[in-house]
Amino acid sequence: MDLSRRANESNLDYHKRLVYGKLIDKTLADADYTELAEALYGRTYAPDVARRMIYGSKKTIDEITKDRIEQVRDSDMLSEMEQKKIEIQMERQKFYDQRNAFNKLLRERSRQEELNDILVNAVRSGNLPRLDYEYHDVEPSDNDLLVSLNDIHYGAVVNNYWNTYNSDICREMMRRYLDSIIQIARTHRSENCIVWSNGDAISGNIHKSIAITNKENVIEQVKGVSELIAEFLAELSKHFASVSFSSIAGNHSRIDPNKENALLSERLDDLVEWYLSARLQNFGNVAIGGGEKVDSTMYLIDVRGKTYCGVHGDFDGSPSKIQALQTMAGKPLYAVLSGHLHHCKTDDVQGIRTIMAGSFLGMDDYCIQKRIYGRPEQMVCVCDESGVRCSYNVALR
Repeated sequence: MDLSRRANESNLDYHKRLVYGKLIDKTLADADYTELAEALYGRTYAPDVARRMIYGSKKTIDEITKDRIEQVRDSDMLSEMEQKKIEIQMERQKFYDQRNAFNKLLRERSRQEELNDILVNAVRSGNLPRLDYEYHDVEPSDNDLLVSLNDIHYGAVVNNYWNTYNSDICREMMRRYLDSIIQIARTHRSENCIVWSNGDAISGNIHKSIAITNKENVIEQVKGVSELIAEFLAELSKHFASVSFSSIAGNHSRIDPNKENALLSERLDDLVEWYLSARLQNFGNVAIGGGEKVDSTMYLIDVRGKTYCGVHGDFDGSPSKIQALQTMAGKPLYAVLSGHLHHCKTDDVQGIRTIMAGSFLGMDDYCIQKRIYGRPEQMVCVCDESGVRCSYNVALR
């Protein structure tokens, strides 16, 4: 019969083993009280004294054990209450998030409807030229034209050493550009025309220097450039079997000049597509908003079996961003179409063709301050089933 204290056994556990072994589970029933008392208390006591001491120790051990059980229960209850509190806080936060998202959606829709109403009234108050659709038979061929209509900045007025620009000059540039497109189409016997307008159709008011030089307010800018593009597409419809128009908004058309506060989905450029859909609804070979609009910052279009991704360019200025677009598109990209930097350029980044179009604007006061040089130009690509067969940098003056 071993009455010695075991290794790693606490003093309380040792007392409990001996006391309970004698009185409860009877594992030490044969041990006399004097022997147990000497092991527990280190002294020899008379049997009746030792017995009373051991029963007293049992009562003390019972109380300590009871307190420990209560502490564990209290701790478990406290943990359960804390968990419930956390769950309530999470549900409350979900409610707040859902409410904020709902209010944001209401604000966006109300703003868009308000802008649509303003634009409708502006259109109704003006005298618009009649646009009539005429069917023209175009022979099938093995290529299409990919035509940029980028960074028009309609409404800006510029007059400096390097550049003169206003809405009338913009209209004249559009006529000259049409002549070049039609000539290129005749040279290559192109069948269809895909027009891409990747942002900054209007000048907007994001910079103070721009706001001062804007000839028209932003709604008049939207109306003016939309009508100009409508006439542009109507003329192209006479020379191609089909004409499609895809667009994305740019940074100049954001409603809030502060880019940190501006919402991605609130861009005045988006009104242009809405206008064109209504204006050209009777043109049988013109499609507005072609392709797949991934979100408010990018779209995908198919040209002769190749996938082209359209972006404005303010978020996508490095090779790593081109690879990111490949991942975000979820399918192999042949090329990325962009603008924003106001000059034409083609390149290859890790097997993806990059096609950047210039601008109608050229150099304004903001470009002078930033020492950014660029001439008014756009990009026309001849595309077949292998991709871009050739490209033209079309000077607009």
